[in-house]
Parts: sequence; C-alpha cells; structure tokens
Amino acid sequence: MKRRAFTLMEMLIVLAIIGLVFAGTFAGLSSLNSQKVLTQPYEDIRSMAKTAWQRALAEQRPYQIRFYPDRFVLEPRQAANEDDYKLSQKTDKPVQQGSEVETVTIPPEVLMEVRRWGQSQWIRPQVSPPVAWIFEHSGLCEPMSVRFTTEESGTIGGQFDPLTASVIEEIHDRDGQ
Repeated sequence: MKRRAFTLMEMLIVLAIIGLVFAGTFAGLSSLNSQKVLTQPYEDIRSMAKTAWQRALAEQRPYQIRFYPDRFVLEPRQAANEDDYKLSQKTDKPVQQGSEVETVTIPPEVLMEVRRWGQSQWIRPQVSPPVAWIFEHSGLCEPMSVRFTTEESGTIGGQFDPLTASVIEEIHDRDGQ
C-alpha cells in the first residue's frame, strides 16, 4: 500500500484558509465592540429615564436627568431656593429619599445630542448650563429625544414618550450623520 503525504502547496492553502477565518473573526469581533460602545449609553439612558419616572411617581417629587458633554446624571430636581432645599433635605433623611444620584459616563468617542419637543435642531449639552430633562411627580415628563453617534458605528437614539418615559420611536443611522 502506497502512502501519500500532503504537498507543500496543500499545506499552504490550508494555512491561508485558516488565516482568512481568523482575520474575519477578528474583524467581526472588533465591529461588535465598537457597536457596544455606541449602544451601551443608549440602553443606560432608556433605563435611567424609566428609573426617574418611577422614582418621581413613588416619592411624589420631581426628578431630573442632567445632560453634560461627557455624562448624564439622575438626581432629585433642585429646590427653587435655599429654604426649600433645607426643608427637602430635612424631610428626605428620615425616609431616605432623594439620596441616590446616578451618573453614567459616556466614552470619549461617543457624541451625545438632545432635542426638546418642538425644536428642529439637535443640541450638544454644555457644562454650564446643562440640559435638564424633568420628570414631574404626576408621572409626566418633558418630551425629549436623545441620540448617540460614533464615526465607526453610526447613530442610535430614541424619542421618549411624555406619559411613560418609554421610547416611542428609535433612531438608527449607519452613516454616522
């Protein structure tokens, strides 16, 4: 019985195919990572909007999400004056209300923009004054749209319902515009 060995050409072809499979896998994984960088802040704002809405109803006090260039923050809405602030602090401590402030930091490669109801242009939040999204104790919130953009992955965002703080329309754009 005659044994036949693999030729050098056959081994090179197999190695080339294995190399192509690894290169394709690596490209796919890096694309998934860049997509996750974009979708994570969007999922965080969706979750934070629901949390703000639920806290405002449960605690019967307004909450707000403040948008900064590199983060967004959930906190109780600021009192109108110093006396109101002291009173709310005094009443909040025994029942442990209003003490939780949540912050989500946005990666540097992600651009965040917001649009209020009735406005046609998207605005980038500034440090001072930040854009505030108000959730009233009655369960109503301001209609707001938020989107996140990266050069590699495009744009994702949503328009939020003023009654439920849920996304009523999603924004998707693969071109990054």
